[in-house]
Amino acid sequence: MSFYDLMTMSLGNLWRRKLRTFLTVLGVLIGTTSIVAMLSLAIGMKQRIMEQYTGMGAVTQITVTAGGSDSEESSGGKDASTMLTDTNKEMFAGMEHVKSVTPQLSFDGNLQSGRYTGYANLLGVDQTLLESQELGEGKLPERGGAGSMQVIAGNQILTGFGYMKGDEYVDYYSTGELPNINLMTQIKQLQVYNDMADTEEGTAADTADTGEGDGSDSEGGETDSTSGGENASQPTEDNSMLNFRINVTGIMSGGVEEYNTYSNSMLVNIDDLKSYLVKNFGKGKIPGQPKVNGRPLNEWVYSTLVIDVDDASNVEDVMKNIQDMGFTANSNKDLLESAQKSMQIVELVLGGIGMVAFLVAAIGIANTMMMSTYERTKEIGVMKVLGCDMRDIQKLFLVEAGFIGLIGGVVGLGLTCGVSVVINHFASALESGAGLSGNISVIPWWLAVAAIAFSTLMGMIAGYFPARRAMKLSPLAAIRTE
Repeated sequence: MSFYDLMTMSLGNLWRRKLRTFLTVLGVLIGTTSIVAMLSLAIGMKQRIMEQYTGMGAVTQITVTAGGSDSEESSGGKDASTMLTDTNKEMFAGMEHVKSVTPQLSFDGNLQSGRYTGYANLLGVDQTLLESQELGEGKLPERGGAGSMQVIAGNQILTGFGYMKGDEYVDYYSTGELPNINLMTQIKQLQVYNDMADTEEGTAADTADTGEGDGSDSEGGETDSTSGGENASQPTEDNSMLNFRINVTGIMSGGVEEYNTYSNSMLVNIDDLKSYLVKNFGKGKIPGQPKVNGRPLNEWVYSTLVIDVDDASNVEDVMKNIQDMGFTANSNKDLLESAQKSMQIVELVLGGIGMVAFLVAAIGIANTMMMSTYERTKEIGVMKVLGCDMRDIQKLFLVEAGFIGLIGGVVGLGLTCGVSVVINHFASALESGAGLSGNISVIPWWLAVAAIAFSTLMGMIAGYFPARRAMKLSPLAAIRTE
């Protein structure tokens, strides 16, 4: 029996029993729709989690912060070996599997515009990271801005602005409306906590003792602190805050609810930040720079060091070595792996639920094909008497069962795609106010192909035993059957 004859006879037999074929295909359709829909939801959730962790930072990066305790720092005896200095930066850079080490210098501060007060984190980063940011408006900062620091603002900074109205604090999260503030024209300074205000006299004396090591004396420090014009970095009236002059040249792209690592930060080139601090404070009086035994260090102390590892598989080893040195180190890799394991469990559970419906459909195919062999016993006997190969008879029933699985799989996949579009449409409408993005139901090409192949294979497996029965029927007994 040729392949063409096999296909033609199989389709003809199915067509003669339209209602039974339709009901059996309907079972396969429901099974396919169930399992694909369940897996598409699991895949969609997994992709969302991956995007969130990707937005938080690369999985090959390690963020290092200083070791030691707060009590040591307050006593003035903090161990310099666990500070994030240029010396330790070079030490990390020489470690095995480390590609690069990038320092970051951070200051938390307040922004003021009329009655509104907001929060921002001023973060000094390298030029490469600065240029990698996608801007929604404005332009990247120019190097070496005179008198002020040129920065780019995060896309969520405006959500942090608010004001007191009686006993109520009014902000974006209470009203759903952003304040009418133009960061690029209305924000010209950042008020940073002056951590040296309470020990100003002692600081000046310590600075004088350091000589050339810190690059300034007490008089030089006072002179530098007034440089830059227009009280660029003078303390405020309560002497607890310092005014950093800034110029917002651009704002990061993304909606106010689209979070990323720098959504609430103002990024500035770290070399420009260093120059600004030295010019306006003098090396011995720079806020945030700790002292050892009452003396400032001869090198910069950074807030964090970002270490880029050559491969994700080496992150854990490098991180452990850094922690053994007394530093605090963490990476998104552990969080991502934990989330992936959780999602694998979700995929198995949802896939198992869909598989139950598919098994019911397979039983329906087996029942249909078994009934077909009973009804067509005489036909099978005639085919055998005329010399038809027994394997061809088996193939005929297997192909019929396979067609039922194939048709049910294709139609079920089409139905699932339509349901997926509807789910994503309504989910997008509901989540637009929360700032979430991305599809909640995702059907990748490999899942579509696997669904059709699986439904066809399950149909043939379900039809195997009825096909074996048809092949083994006695020709004479089959012909006598009425």
